[in-house]
Amino acid sequence: MNPDAHKSRAYYGYLEGTVSIVINLILALVKFVTGIHINSIALIVDGFHSLSDIFTSFVVIIGFRSAEKPPDSEHPFGHGRYENIATLIIAILLAVVGVEFLVSSVQRLLHPEIVRGNFLFFSVVLLTILAKEALARYSTSLSRKIDSDTLLADAWHHRSDALGSIPVAFGVLASAYGVYWLDSLFGILVSAIIIYTGYKIARDTADSLMGRAPPEELVRDVRRLALEKEVTDVYNISVHEYGARKVISLNVKVRPMGVEEAHEIADSVEKKIAEELNASSVVHIDGITLDESVKKEISRIVEEHDDVISCHAIDIGEKIDFHILVDLNMSLEEAHKLTHHLEDDVKKKFKKDVIIHVEPCTKICDECDQECRKELNH
Repeated sequence: MNPDAHKSRAYYGYLEGTVSIVINLILALVKFVTGIHINSIALIVDGFHSLSDIFTSFVVIIGFRSAEKPPDSEHPFGHGRYENIATLIIAILLAVVGVEFLVSSVQRLLHPEIVRGNFLFFSVVLLTILAKEALARYSTSLSRKIDSDTLLADAWHHRSDALGSIPVAFGVLASAYGVYWLDSLFGILVSAIIIYTGYKIARDTADSLMGRAPPEELVRDVRRLALEKEVTDVYNISVHEYGARKVISLNVKVRPMGVEEAHEIADSVEKKIAEELNASSVVHIDGITLDESVKKEISRIVEEHDDVISCHAIDIGEKIDFHILVDLNMSLEEAHKLTHHLEDDVKKKFKKDVIIHVEPCTKICDECDQECRKELNH
């Protein structure tokens, strides 16, 4: 992702956080004042819920600010997981607030108090519900623009407040008719909603941080992009998420070919994944298949020289190392010329330094374990 995209992502995070702070501050004050005036525990609890949204919005802003930091030596994939950490903090705050409100509501249920509600205050609570739902939809819209779990979590935070306020509103209305216990009961219900929402967000975020399995749809897309005509199999597909950044690793098995051609395939697959899935990727060519194909290719190149009887003991590492069998009567000068030619041919093909060991053919075939591709004249 380019720097402009990172700035755009942070902009949306700051925007959502700032709008949420302003609206939640207004709603919390309205609920506190109204709740205290009519002595409604459920409405006061709901006001604390709105107040907690202010703190979580600060966490959102801090999370996006931290995630905007560029990669460094200690964090080569960037700081995108700060968003996940911010989401986890939001979830924990939700759960803590929910437990505290649950205890308060149960105490009020055991020791009822008069709630002075009426239709006017009922209407005030309904307006706060509409405001919270509008804020939740706004946050959801922004989360879709940048594919952010953090903004989506904050949206559900807002929505849980709106849903929790519905029974609170009817509890206020019921108190106008002398039914005070509903206020405490609905306070318990709101607390349960808050706790469950916190648990669900925390569970999903923890799964992401621990590296959950990629969606099957994404796996199918990666497999489709990697299956070029030279590729025979695609496996070990892993997806690592760092905020908006995705890093995909996969193994591909190819038909027998040289190193240069295999690298071209890997580059092609990585380019297609970057263009279609907006993700960086690391493509590993199957090592066994590649080594065996390279060895066959080296043998073919070497044994095209008429002076080479056989090629064996091929080792592929930082350098290509192999042995050749030549005629016993070959002169030292001819052997030097032959090795120089072979080194040039192999190095040109595989872009590696080459070490060649020359061995004279004794023509004692019964004691030789090499497979000659040339007929020897005894």
